Amino acid sequence: MARNLYKIARRSIWYVLRTLVIVTGAVALCLAVFIEGMHVSNLYILVTEGMEARAEVIFKSGAPLELTTYFTEEFISNDAALYRDDYEGFTVASFDYRVDVRGFFVLPWSQRATMVVDDKLAALNAALNDGENASAAPPEWTPGRYQVIFTRVGSRWYISGLSLIEKNPETAVKPTPDLSLLTPAPEASPTTGAAASPTQTP
Repeated sequence: MARNLYKIARRSIWYVLRTLVIVTGAVALCLAVFIEGMHVSNLYILVTEGMEARAEVIFKSGAPLELTTYFTEEFISNDAALYRDDYEGFTVASFDYRVDVRGFFVLPWSQRATMVVDDKLAALNAALNDGENASAAPPEWTPGRYQVIFTRVGSRWYISGLSLIEKNPETAVKPTPDLSLLTPAPEASPTTGAAASPTQTP
């Protein structure tokens, strides 16, 4: 009798431990997925807004220190594009700068993350400050594919690195939809005509 009770107790303990391990693993997995989703969402907002703010500083010769919300101070001090003054002789009224995220890698517990993004300048409204040569065009913006490196400081992410992977990357051209497929086919009208008279047999 005692031996049977011992076996039952041992099986019960193993069952409880196994169930506890499975439940703990499932909870940990769900928590990791949730945290990673939060990281990806924050990084997406950071890279789109940060890269656009960087482009605005380049186009309008703004103060690089205004970018400390998005970039680390070390990155700002080493980013040569912020100090070239390529558009210093132009007044940029507006621009359409776009960032397309191609891929990312981040772990829930990581202090570092990476993204691959494509950037391009869709439109630029700029005028030369010197009125004598009003037809002069501003420098051309070269589209590129970049690897963006993020570093987490405390509870916040910052862009800490930006390296060019490829100039003028090829992008997949979306097919033009065939609108004729959306137009319903006209209904066939019934053909009218004289009915054939039956032939009498003798």
